[in-house]
Amino acid sequence: MEEEDDHPVPNDAGLSEDQENDTFLDDTGDFIDMNDAIEVKVDDDDVPMDDDDDDEDVVDETITAADDDNNMNDAPVVPDMSKFQATSHTDAVYSVAAFLENGKLSFLSGGGDDKAFFHTISTASDAAVSTQPLPYPHTDTVSSVAFNLPYVSDDPQKTPRLAAVGSYDGTILIYDVDNQTQKLKLEGPSDVEWLSFHPKGGTVLLAGSGDGTVWMFHVPLNRCLQVFVGHEGAVSAGAFSPDGKWALSASADGTLRIWAPKTGLNKHVFRLGDAGLTCLATHGGSDGMLVMVGGEDGKSHVCHIGTKKVVATLTHFDTPVNPPGMASGDNENDDDEPEEMEFPMSVEAVGFSPSQPYWCATGGVDGKLKIWDLSRDGQCRQVCVPENSGTSPPDSITRLQWHPSLPLVFAASISGAVRLWDARTGTLLATLTGGAEQINDMDIQFVPNSGIAILVTASDDKTVRIFEVDVNALL
Repeated sequence: MEEEDDHPVPNDAGLSEDQENDTFLDDTGDFIDMNDAIEVKVDDDDVPMDDDDDDEDVVDETITAADDDNNMNDAPVVPDMSKFQATSHTDAVYSVAAFLENGKLSFLSGGGDDKAFFHTISTASDAAVSTQPLPYPHTDTVSSVAFNLPYVSDDPQKTPRLAAVGSYDGTILIYDVDNQTQKLKLEGPSDVEWLSFHPKGGTVLLAGSGDGTVWMFHVPLNRCLQVFVGHEGAVSAGAFSPDGKWALSASADGTLRIWAPKTGLNKHVFRLGDAGLTCLATHGGSDGMLVMVGGEDGKSHVCHIGTKKVVATLTHFDTPVNPPGMASGDNENDDDEPEEMEFPMSVEAVGFSPSQPYWCATGGVDGKLKIWDLSRDGQCRQVCVPENSGTSPPDSITRLQWHPSLPLVFAASISGAVRLWDARTGTLLATLTGGAEQINDMDIQFVPNSGIAILVTASDDKTVRIFEVDVNALL
């Protein structure tokens, strides 16, 4: 049975129950019985979303050679500040995942060329990137890649070192990190939108699909444990809760759902409006149980997993009353249909600060990064606006990531730049430029006992770039 929240509360609340270390405990504290794994469908009265065919309008454009030359001459030269580039892909790169270990950076990439690559580079030298193509012949875009390395123990028998590659062709390939050999293929989803490993050992994998389902696999057993059914739109983002007890999913249907991994039941539904949800972040609050989602309507919602309450609704984009270019008396003729204005309002990236647990950030299509303080009723602390904020269209933010120990935020954009902001003051500390095309994904690793941050970005220009920045030198 589903529970729904109708009365948001203004403050955070912690969980009263102890935080067990066991993987997958339900509310009774029982372990998963592998023989009890079932597929459960949530009974919902709403009509499922129809699949609409996307019609693409083809526009023929003729550009003279002279015009083309003039445009190229007028285009500003963007300096490539990246330290390394991986150019194995022949189409846009949509996903990256990185891991830094013993002075070696390993990173996965997936692209629109239906290929995935495993890259390594020594951070202690100026050696070139070593690239290994992963062998499985995907038939559609490689949309998501992930490592389980942050969660493994020292015993490889209990927690093997794995890399996962998901594609729009519906397959998930599991590879051995150390030798890049294919271990197994998981199937089930109609397509794969995202992947997330379980934080207790990294042997269980969560995968979201465009068909509204969420799949949970036990990788060493090559077994599907659950299929979570209930969303009425594509599942755009998801993850396990930090304690591993719950699976979380955000959807284009405007809901954030909490699932019980053992039973497959939908424990709670946050119905957050009609607008689709685009992104999700976990590990918020003093107890780590706040989850945050961004929406296409320019709003972000912060919810508590334990109390099942909406803690705050943050309005990232305020729709102007009188938009520029429209007079107050426009469209008053009854014979004219009112024009519907489109605004750059969608929130595309969200995240919690590890160093300030009640601070969070939202990044939007409007090109603005906003810093919020949940301990002060969701007060907006800073609005970080790039130097080219007057451009049209704006330099939309696609990804953001907080520094693990400092109140700093990295924000990637459609211009190919990554900006580093001080969340305390709203000061722009650095702008890292590479290609002039959109960054689709970003992962950042931090060198222990130093101020060095290593950024890995995936871009529309078919390139994975590696940047290095000494954060301490900027403060």
